Amino acid sequence: MSLASSLKRVLTIVGATALVLALALALVPALLPAEAVRNTVTAELSQRLGVPVSISGPVSISVLPQLSVQLDGVTIGTGGEVLATADAAVGALRLFPLLAGRVSISDYTLVRPRIAVRVAANGTSNWDRALEAIRQVSRERSGGLADFRIVQGEALVIDEKTQQRVEIDGMEIAVSWPRFDRQANISGRFTLRDEPVEISAVVARPLALLTAEPTGLKMRLAAAPVRVGFDGQIAGRAQTLASGTMTVETTSLRALLRWLGQHPGVGSALGSFALKGEVRVTPTELAFSQVNAELDGNVAEGALTVSFQGARPQIQGTLDADRVVATPYFSDMNPIPETDRGWNRRPIDLSALTSSDIDLRLSAREVVLGSAKLGRSAASVTSRNGRLTLTLGEAQAYGGSLRGALVLSPHADGVEVRATLNVQRAELGQGLSEWFGYRRLDGVGNAQISIEGHGPTMSDLARTASGQATLTAVDGAIRGFNAEAILRRLERRPLAATGADARSGRTPYDRMAATIRIVNGIATTEDIMLDGQIVRVRLQGSAQLQARELDLRGIATLKRSTGPSATSDSNFELPFVVQGSWDDPFVLPDPQSLIRRSGAAAPLRDVNRDRDALRAVLDAINRQSGQDISEPLPPIPSFAPYPSLRPQN
Repeated sequence: MSLASSLKRVLTIVGATALVLALALALVPALLPAEAVRNTVTAELSQRLGVPVSISGPVSISVLPQLSVQLDGVTIGTGGEVLATADAAVGALRLFPLLAGRVSISDYTLVRPRIAVRVAANGTSNWDRALEAIRQVSRERSGGLADFRIVQGEALVIDEKTQQRVEIDGMEIAVSWPRFDRQANISGRFTLRDEPVEISAVVARPLALLTAEPTGLKMRLAAAPVRVGFDGQIAGRAQTLASGTMTVETTSLRALLRWLGQHPGVGSALGSFALKGEVRVTPTELAFSQVNAELDGNVAEGALTVSFQGARPQIQGTLDADRVVATPYFSDMNPIPETDRGWNRRPIDLSALTSSDIDLRLSAREVVLGSAKLGRSAASVTSRNGRLTLTLGEAQAYGGSLRGALVLSPHADGVEVRATLNVQRAELGQGLSEWFGYRRLDGVGNAQISIEGHGPTMSDLARTASGQATLTAVDGAIRGFNAEAILRRLERRPLAATGADARSGRTPYDRMAATIRIVNGIATTEDIMLDGQIVRVRLQGSAQLQARELDLRGIATLKRSTGPSATSDSNFELPFVVQGSWDDPFVLPDPQSLIRRSGAAAPLRDVNRDRDALRAVLDAINRQSGQDISEPLPPIPSFAPYPSLRPQN
């Protein structure tokens, strides 16, 4: 037989076979009973899913572009246990079983399904019975689920425990699980709160999720607000348990919390966030035994637990950092005023405190808050129901140590703030400059401060502040004026100009003590004393906290002798005032006192004494000229006397 004859015979056989197959496919819609297809598909899906599946719509079979069957009106579950509904289920038919008179589906596609998940307050779900049924089916047969896809799906998750309602739409999910003893591959995308999300996962043995046996899990989730990865083992049945390595990355933690349905407010803090560590996962918490966390450029290591048992997430942990820049977390309050702008007048927003409950123990080798810096520090941060408590156990700072507490809580007028601070043997100059912008006092001192206030802004907190403070210091100086130089000059020439010494130089002291009381934003004192070898200064007066202005009166004493025979009469004393901004106050001596001490000003002192004689002369002159003298003479200006300070020895 020639090659041409053989080729012709082969082509004839192939053509005849193709013609038979084409005729068979053309006759499938006519010869395949719709009810038989409906019953077969319904029975197969019900058995594989473990829950009743019903099809209420028509059945149609297509040959092109693929041999498939479409069943409209799909319901998964019955009565009050309806788990999902779909516009249609499309199944790809296997050809050769079909030629043998059997209906076999290679893969299913649910078109526009609507899935409902309800989680009760006790943690049970309306899908629990379906999962138990699938577990039972897996014991009886080794075949898995046909390839399964969801197209244009929607899901509604209602959590009665947290009172949250989550809607998911745009679901395009593909699941491949050919055998119950093989791995399942899941991939797809969906839209959650207007953000597209892509997800992929590989489960080594999915039945382990139903039989409490461990199995491997790799999962990746990517969205604009966050990227999440997990690589480890997962096992569980009633209580799902996973353990492995989890990573979480986001460019804005505040945006992520807002996407998850929280209300973190606004601000410059809670920016870039990254977390990686060994985690243990249960339905109610994430427990990181070894975690590396980064927030706003701050990096810390330790242990962290996030619990979801309450109405809000509960975060507990212990973290240690090398350096912490805390400035962004207090930016809305602006506790360190700027010289030119004063206190911040933006409303203080505490809404971020209502997003979760926090109980953290923090330690750091260095803490930076604005221009202030602390050394090795240990603190705790607690937040409950919008009330934040920051406790500074101990911090090394300015050669000494600091302890204190800060409490922020909601108030009818905005925010209520309570703060306490205990300072031991710290360099006052550096501390006051960095924390309060006050650069006029040096020395090593102890301080106890207790203050509280309320209002919508930091400026209002200063206006309503009340509390008290005590301060003791040694071996320091007041910068901004040279009391000794001023006193010596004025002792020799009482009416001489004070010169540059009144706004420059320094006044040293051996010891200082002050007691200050604060009421409604006004700090008053009657007992500020600075005692040095040459000069003693006593002050009393007030300071406006909101305006940051001083109004003090004092007496500066130039000591002539410090021996046992020294008397107060031998000293030169000069009253003075301190007024103006506490950033740059001015010091003025009492003019009346200087006039009294000046011999050249004696005629001025005699004015009041000779006033009656002067009036008699003027009366006589006016009577002669006929002028009316009924109008009184204008008063002669004089300086108001200074209030006396309590005598001190």
